[in-house]
Amino acid sequence: MRASARFLLFISLLLPATGGAAPAFTLRTCLENSDSYPWLLQSGEGIVQYHLKAVATALNAEIVLTPLPWKRCVSLVSSGQMDAAIKMSYSVERATKVGVYPMREGKPDPAKRLLTESYSLYQLKGGTSRWDGTTLRVKGMVAAQSGFSIVDWLQAAGAAVDDSSRDPLIMLKKLVMDRAQATAIQTEVADSILAAQPELQARIERLSPVLVEKPYYLVFSHRFYQAHPQQSRQVWDAIEQVRDSAAYQRYAASLRNKLPVGE
Repeated sequence: MRASARFLLFISLLLPATGGAAPAFTLRTCLENSDSYPWLLQSGEGIVQYHLKAVATALNAEIVLTPLPWKRCVSLVSSGQMDAAIKMSYSVERATKVGVYPMREGKPDPAKRLLTESYSLYQLKGGTSRWDGTTLRVKGMVAAQSGFSIVDWLQAAGAAVDDSSRDPLIMLKKLVMDRAQATAIQTEVADSILAAQPELQARIERLSPVLVEKPYYLVFSHRFYQAHPQQSRQVWDAIEQVRDSAAYQRYAASLRNKLPVGE
């Protein structure tokens, strides 16, 4: 499917189902322009896309998703050229420079999250990298996705990081090409790739426990939130309500039961 066709699909999936009634408001959002299984899929069928379609319907809103390179998406939200970013974890720097998170008692409110996701460390089977939940030991380079929060986490843990790519498949292939000793990738993303790539799965293992687990949010630009605080809070409230619904749980379970297709 061509990129332009994918873009139109993203838009059509998120129009409010109101029988032609004008939307109460339009929200321009952006997201990473590659699959993040099972949350965001270029087919438009990811759990987050289903989630936001239901939010749009509940609020009689139009939510337009634009797939972009992640750094570009973050830059546009920071400058107010986009209203919100989809699937962003919290940091003080992002809350200051990029956008507004749903907060409660001075902390991001996990009840308003889109999802919870973890990062795990992967290496060739029998490799020497170690992670015990406290101390990270890697003799060599760790590959991580450019612009993702795990890069700062790895560097703080003392690891040498290669963040020259944002493609998780490339990072897994770096292991078998001996261009990295380990790679840190979102767990469900990496596991879905390995399930679809038997030749890689036969050679790569995931270490336990996970490196880090945290909630991810829809983050409004400072410009949009200052202009529309009530609408912003309505969106966060609807995100919570939809996520806790039986229909959402059924959809998420059904998607996870589908085996990803290899390239």
